[in-house]
Amino acid sequence: MTPDDSVKAMAARLSAIDWRRHGDKAWSRAALLKEYFRRVARWAQFYGCEAQTPFFDIAACVDPNVRADPEILDDLLTTVSPGGWDITHVTPLILHWAALRATPGIEFPADLEDPFEPLVQLFERGGGFHTENGEVNLEYIAAPMHRWLGFAAKPPMPTFAPEALDEIDRAGSIKQFGYVMGPDGKPVGRLP
Repeated sequence: MTPDDSVKAMAARLSAIDWRRHGDKAWSRAALLKEYFRRVARWAQFYGCEAQTPFFDIAACVDPNVRADPEILDDLLTTVSPGGWDITHVTPLILHWAALRATPGIEFPADLEDPFEPLVQLFERGGGFHTENGEVNLEYIAAPMHRWLGFAAKPPMPTFAPEALDEIDRAGSIKQFGYVMGPDGKPVGRLP
């Protein structure tokens, strides 16, 4: 796959996301966000990236000469703009990464996983997020960003399987609200 093909494939994936946020997947999205923090912290440490937040241009840190096609990027920003400012800030970082990972001759350490995959799956499970007061707001859960580098030492998320993520949401909803929440915020099925 060429860098342009990789960027186009990721742009298509991000364009297909429904950016409206629903709270019923907040708990799995928080787990995916923590996995993103873990991965991006490991990349930052390995490459010596200077970043104040976990949402930074990893591709520019690794090789600043590799960039996504600006035309594809501009088209995508129009598509994802309903997700809000934070999404229009993060999606270029994801496209630049897509270009970098497909660039011939660039080798990555085998033990560093794709940093953006958890974030893209977070979006695919229910839209975007917004940041405020040093936290990432995921509807019913807020994740502080100030210690994101500390996640580098955490164990990896065992699986991204949809059924495992659904179970995280079921358990989190029951623990927080006493019932399994549906996309509209109302209980679904029988109460436990």
